[in-house]
Amino acid sequence: MTAEEIIEFSHNRSTRISMKSSLRMKKIERTRIREITRLQEFTKQIKIKIGDIVEQFPSLDRLHPFYIELAEILVGNDRLKQALGAVYNCIPTIVDITDKHLQAIKLAGEFKQMKKSRSAAKGRISSILRATAENIDFVIEAKKTLSKLPGIAPNSPTIVCAGFPNVGKSTLVREVSTAEPEVAYYPFTTRRVIIGHLRVDNHSVQIVDTPGILDRPMAKRNEIEREAIAALKYLAHVIIFMVDPSEACGWTFEQQINLLNEVKKMFPMNPLLIVLNKVDITPPDNLKLARKMLPNSQEIIALEGVGVEKLMRDAVEEVDLAPLQESVEDYLASLTDRKFSAFDS
Repeated sequence: MTAEEIIEFSHNRSTRISMKSSLRMKKIERTRIREITRLQEFTKQIKIKIGDIVEQFPSLDRLHPFYIELAEILVGNDRLKQALGAVYNCIPTIVDITDKHLQAIKLAGEFKQMKKSRSAAKGRISSILRATAENIDFVIEAKKTLSKLPGIAPNSPTIVCAGFPNVGKSTLVREVSTAEPEVAYYPFTTRRVIIGHLRVDNHSVQIVDTPGILDRPMAKRNEIEREAIAALKYLAHVIIFMVDPSEACGWTFEQQINLLNEVKKMFPMNPLLIVLNKVDITPPDNLKLARKMLPNSQEIIALEGVGVEKLMRDAVEEVDLAPLQESVEDYLASLTDRKFSAFDS
């Protein structure tokens, strides 16, 4: 809720309060009880809504570094923390105002004084909320922005496809995925990201096509795209760099080699598999040059699935799933140990 929505909601809830009191009580005492209850209800609802804004927002410190980087790119982590803190810090002041006016209502000797104190308290509390409305709006927009992130599991083994547009990255992702890949939009590029999932033994492996990020020279990238590349460093376990030696993609072989060298510099610690795609339509001289320049590359025809199975097997081997499986088994074993320890005690 926005600040105004919180105020209106809380006001409506408080005015609907109807107190049943003994008819033996004087009218002024019944009024006192009603005014106290209404102010308490108003404050209660304000505190609940403010608490929800802060407490229901994911803790940035607990996020995976990949998403911390994305949050920094999209909304600014310092600004977000400042906004959350400013909203939450309203609560002590609101409580203090409520306590003082409750005391005034308890001591009031006239109906008008009671209603005036209740109204004054609600007015001051509303003013505090309106004063931090900008922070509330910022949190709301941040939540909307971050909720649109693609569904990537940062802790799952991930293969990232790189290369110029039209070299066959999207075709490869669709070819190897067990189901229709998810198509999402990264907020730092207008072009879509395709996320596929493979089943390798009992493991789920992600494969990501990232057009707009790893498909053009660094000199042509803006600051946000460069930060996006930094974020991908937390994600990629293996990189498949695809080359189109036929040059049907619209880029020369030389340009593709230059981009390959840039990707190597950006991801020096990541295993990198080089793939020659569209070898069926590549002129013999072009293919000969490509084989000479990239002697350790694999050759595939992604559109027909030729050579794809071996490529993915090699990529998955580079991910090295064994340690991941061992970690899972160790964790399950520790749970079992705790269970028996609890019984023993």
